[in-house]
Amino acid sequence: MKLSTLFIGRPVYWILALAIIAALAVLGANQMHVRHFVSFQFIILGIAVSAVAIVLAVYKPGERATRDPLDPEGDA
Repeated sequence: MKLSTLFIGRPVYWILALAIIAALAVLGANQMHVRHFVSFQFIILGIAVSAVAIVLAVYKPGERATRDPLDPEGDA
């Protein structure tokens, strides 16, 4: 099995996901959500805005986002 069929998306998306998980782990380990709640909220907001900006900057139209093609007719 090729890893490209298992992990859909560009490597930059996976690196971004790992960076977000690491940042949240560091914030949780330092108990920022308890000791400095307002700062924690702004950090989370900054992480979210940065992640969206990075995805919008590197996204290419027509890029594959799912394993199966989307059916516009709907089989339901």
